[in-house]
Amino acid sequence: MKNKRIAILGAGGLGVCTALELANRGYTVDVYEENNAPVKKASYVQEGKIHLGLIYAMDRDFHTAKEMINGALHFISYLKRWVEINPEDIISTPFYYGVHTGSLMSPEEVSVHYQRCSDYFAEARKHFKKDYLDLFESLEVSRLANSQIGEIANPEYMSAVFQTTEYAVEPRIISKKLTEAIVSHPNVNLFLNTKVTAVSDQGNSLKVHFIRDSKEDSESYSEVINATWNGLLAIDKTMGIEPPQKWSHRYKFGNKIFIPLKPDDLPSLTIVQGPFGDTVNFKDRGLFMSWYPVGRTGWSEDYRAPEWDSQYSEEERMEVFEKSLEKIALRIPKLNNLKFETKDISPVGGVIYAHGNKDVDSTESKLHTRSEVGMRSFGKYHTVNTGKYTIIPLLAVTIANQITGKTLN
Repeated sequence: MKNKRIAILGAGGLGVCTALELANRGYTVDVYEENNAPVKKASYVQEGKIHLGLIYAMDRDFHTAKEMINGALHFISYLKRWVEINPEDIISTPFYYGVHTGSLMSPEEVSVHYQRCSDYFAEARKHFKKDYLDLFESLEVSRLANSQIGEIANPEYMSAVFQTTEYAVEPRIISKKLTEAIVSHPNVNLFLNTKVTAVSDQGNSLKVHFIRDSKEDSESYSEVINATWNGLLAIDKTMGIEPPQKWSHRYKFGNKIFIPLKPDDLPSLTIVQGPFGDTVNFKDRGLFMSWYPVGRTGWSEDYRAPEWDSQYSEEERMEVFEKSLEKIALRIPKLNNLKFETKDISPVGGVIYAHGNKDVDSTESKLHTRSEVGMRSFGKYHTVNTGKYTIIPLLAVTIANQITGKTLN
């Protein structure tokens, strides 16, 4: 079985982790990536939060929170299958959650959800026998007294603030380590600057069609895993596969400022529930900052997302950064105390693919959930909706188990 040819389309976080897991099991894997480097798009530019379900309070069925907590408990332990990593070196300060005035949920409603997350965390940790980020044994959430809100955020905009033990990891460090691992693995062939245009069923094999160096070419494989992101649906369509429901692609800026911070210089704060934003304090590695109403600059319901990355000049990116900073600093005043120069700023954006075509300002939006994720198989063709960064390592091992027909914990 290890002689069969396996292709993975997309060298983002999921594609690389899946390739490394299969390669470590003795399989030879060809990985196709249309960009000039692996793990440099969505898994590189986002905030790196390893979700414990807290932000998904709008999913009343609790399915998304369970998905996130299960993924979070496996995140570091499974990542260590492929790279050497010390979680203490890459985690943020712990998150606060601020309930914005005009939130889609009241502080009391989110508090009930947070307690439910904490209870399920304890249950899942006992079942999986794993600690969160290999460091923490429990999920703690406590509401600050109203007199304490001003220490974290502007009380004019916040009806409540909760202190939690949820964290982010610096995704750029993980990207670097995964890149080094896949480039050097003897069982992985990495084809960069190669755009997959279609997959066709040849009866006893699957043919991957691609463009490299402006030339069309193709290769045949026993199994194909479509782990692309903004190209997922367009490639599926060439196999006659439609999305299971309505969808959307969004382009969202996730600004980084590379200045060293002390833990008290800025809170890691997620503002809920609705079209708000967050800050993440990565201490010596700088900070992440986004404000959704300004930073969500693109929306598409096409099968393939537009080439948004190439559509913004540096001046336009800086304008998004400055407007985002202005808005979120009204809510988090400590941002106004930070000193940095233009050279310290990285105003980058990334594509978000998700089920649902109503934006997050609606209580009916499917974007408030991420439970309908994972792999769908059509014979030997497999298409994967990653969902969230948090579940990538667990999903990669799950996919490898299915492909190899052997379950490894």
